[in-house]
Amino acid sequence: MTSESDVILAVLKLSRAMRRCPPDPGKLPFPPAVGRLMACVSENPGVSSRELCEMLDLRPSSLSEMLRKAEEDGWILKAADEADRRIQRVTLSEKGLQFIARMRDEREKDNERKAACFTDEEKAQFCALCNRLSDHIESLATDVPEPLRRHPGRPGFPPPHRIRC
Repeated sequence: MTSESDVILAVLKLSRAMRRCPPDPGKLPFPPAVGRLMACVSENPGVSSRELCEMLDLRPSSLSEMLRKAEEDGWILKAADEADRRIQRVTLSEKGLQFIARMRDEREKDNERKAACFTDEEKAQFCALCNRLSDHIESLATDVPEPLRRHPGRPGFPPPHRIRC
């Protein structure tokens, strides 16, 4: 196999390039991970922290830290569920609501700038191929011994999520 047809090498190269070209931090008041959190909360008002773990593919401890910081910064509000006080419900604060539209606009501009080399048809095809590769690699993970598996299938870890295009 030549390096031009090595799919995994291409994915790793893309991943490195993405890390080298993050969104402009001056345009968003929070890091990308908090942006993902806020987008999920915006689309699912009153979502539980457990559901957020699944949506964001995060460990509960990682999510707890993100929620704590986002609440301290005034982006979100947490409240106990009225029916079951053990469940934490998360909503955007007024400050969070004001910035979510700005965040989406900035993220869309950044995504368009980064994917400008593709036509709309190529973007759809790329997303479909990435999802197909992801599904295939996930199916291979069932053959990996439990101690060596990263997280899908382990207790406390949510299932993988699909790339939304």
